[in-house]
Amino acid sequence: MRDDFAGDAQEWLVPFLLLSMRGGDLRRHDLMGRLADLGFGVVRPGEVYRTFRRAEAEGLVFSEREHLGYLLSRRKYGLTEPGRAYVEFLAESLRSYREEIEVFLRAYAGNADRFLRGAYG
Repeated sequence: MRDDFAGDAQEWLVPFLLLSMRGGDLRRHDLMGRLADLGFGVVRPGEVYRTFRRAEAEGLVFSEREHLGYLLSRRKYGLTEPGRAYVEFLAESLRSYREEIEVFLRAYAGNADRFLRGAYG
């Protein structure tokens, strides 16, 4: 991931957290591993879990304890239906925004020479 993206990681943590959970329920180490694969290796686990708890309070994700036997348990994390809907909405919004940016850049590239000739010629 870009070096300058690390500073913006906090604002992108929720969308990437939800995206990393899109494939199914995860355990803690799986969640951190997927975020690292997406470029969030520098984010502290405490920050991820605070963000997760906020997303859970908003109804976007869930966590539940799985009992493995006497005094043993672990947590499972996953997306709720509103969380899935949010990921889909965000993906569609970004796709649309990308198309608008591409139109702008094509127009810019096509008109740059004309603008330069008018200003300097």
